[in-house]
Amino acid sequence: MTKKSRSLSVLLMEDVSLLGKTGDVVEVAPGYARNYLLPRGIAIQPGKEGLRLVELHKARVVAENVAREEALRAMAEQIPSTNITLEMKASAEGHLFGSVTAEMIAAAMQNAGLDIQPADVRLEAHIKEIGQHPVPIHVYGDVSVEARIWVVKAAD
Repeated sequence: MTKKSRSLSVLLMEDVSLLGKTGDVVEVAPGYARNYLLPRGIAIQPGKEGLRLVELHKARVVAENVAREEALRAMAEQIPSTNITLEMKASAEGHLFGSVTAEMIAAAMQNAGLDIQPADVRLEAHIKEIGQHPVPIHVYGDVSVEARIWVVKAAD
């Protein structure tokens, strides 16, 4: 009678939280490897061919990250020169009936051709007055730029 192996070595093709980074050889439960990691291409059996595949994968990921960062840098340069105007109902004194939210700003920026998500809009508080408002936009990493948002009174 043979004793079953309690762990299996696999070579990670992607970073896996709490397990390892791309290219690491890690020990996992055979069922986890067989049913999850291997079928999804997250890991492969270690060996010369596996190491070659990991190096190719790493090079592709680095190239994709460089291209993505260049695109984000270009977008970061466009944001300050893009004027975003939002029409809102307001009182005669310029107080808005409601407020401008991050979702509204992100939608307006997307309509202007900028790929900004609501989580990227860093409003300290909702905008509740007509006028020009500087709004910090998180682009990537520690890069943030300031957008100019014009809030105008909607025609009655």
